This record gives sequence, structure tokens and C-alpha cells, in this order.
Amino acid sequence: MTDPDFARCWQRRFMQRGATLEDDAGIAGWTPTGLDARFRQFRQIWEQVDAPAGRWLDLGCGAGTYTRYLRAGGREVVGLDYSPPSLHKAQQRSESEIPWVAGDAQRLPFGDDLFDGVLCLGVLQALPGPRPALAEMARVVRPGGEIWVDALNAGCLPTVLAEWRRRRAGRSPHLRYDDYTAVVEDFETMGVEVREVAWLLLLPGRIARLQPWVEQSVVRGALRIVPALERRLCHSFLIRARVG
Repeated sequence: MTDPDFARCWQRRFMQRGATLEDDAGIAGWTPTGLDARFRQFRQIWEQVDAPAGRWLDLGCGAGTYTRYLRAGGREVVGLDYSPPSLHKAQQRSESEIPWVAGDAQRLPFGDDLFDGVLCLGVLQALPGPRPALAEMARVVRPGGEIWVDALNAGCLPTVLAEWRRRRAGRSPHLRYDDYTAVVEDFETMGVEVREVAWLLLLPGRIARLQPWVEQSVVRGALRIVPALERRLCHSFLIRARVG
């Protein structure tokens, strides 16, 4: 998908969300249970590795959920979003030392090699394609720094079925989905080393009460027994990469 109208439509939606909603989840375009599940799974991965200290960019920060988390962990963080109303809400509920910047993920208003890491969650699905934003992330991170980026999984069977139903009904795609191998290949062509691909399982809202159960290590371990099962069942993937 390369239609710029798709991205403009989503930008208008996020501007409206930031202006009219108060909760972090609503501003970010998630249900409360959905954001909680994503945040928990991110923390599980983050706390198991030694991510670089120093200065980080939270790209597409929304109301600042992850920005505040990185800041609480001792990192200097800049929050960037293209929705000024969302940034206003983020500033209101965060400590004053965090700078907030209005900007476009595909044309970041920063110089080269400025950050030790970039965190970009819940952004790629609202862009026409991933490559311009990935290239910008790689540009602003210093050699040896890390990029953490997630995307909706195009290979998820429930997603494939839902999109097939939309096409049959004559409806356009609601969001954009990525093949994780294509994102990995994009990074490799930029000289960025992919160090880990983690699969995030998110249950539909009608059975969200079961979400904590499927996040348990025994369940995730069982999914890994069958080759490619995670890739067929998981709603999204998170890539951890190192800039060369």
C-alpha cells in the first residue's frame, strides 16, 4: 500500500482522538485491555535484555505511555508525535523534563546519530509503507544504538480472514499489515542488524479476559513447539535491531 490518502486519513483520526479523548489507550487507538496487553508484553521483553542507556526517541508517542516508562527507567527521552493534541495530553500527565516534539515519522526533525535508541510502537500500520520511517530511524540512531519497532502481522490467520471478509464486502483495508521478513530485509539493506523478532499475542476483545493466561511462559513455549505457529496466531511482531 502506497496511497498517501491512507496516511492522511489516519493522521486526522489521531488528531481527533487526541483532542477528544483522555485515556492513553483511546488516544493511541487501542482499547484499554489492548494497550495493557501490548504494554505488558513489551515490558517482559524489555526487562530481559540490556537495552542501551542514554537518549531515546519515542516515535509516535501518543499520550506518552512508553515515554514515561523509559524515563522512569533512567533514560533521557524525547516524545514525538504528529498529533499536537496528543502531545498536549502527554505533556500534562508527564514530568516537565520530558521534551515533546511534533513531527513526521517519515521526515524526522533531528540530525544524524543523535539518539542511543528509538522506540516505535503502533505506528507503521498507519503509514503508506514501512521503509521511509525505518530509514529515518536508522539515520537518527548512532552506530551501536538500537531500534525497537513493531508492526501488525500480515501472516496472522485471524487477520487474513478479517481482511478477506472486508474485501468481499467491498470495503477498503482498515489498517496496513506487514510481513516480518520484508521488514527484516529492509533493515538489512540499511546495514541494520536484526537481533530479535518477538511475537505479540493479542486476543479479541470478546475474550480479553483470557489474555493474561495466553501470556504465560508455558503457553508461549507451547506455541513455539510447532514451527511457524506463533507467526500464524500472533497479532503483531516486535523487532529489536542494532544500527551498524
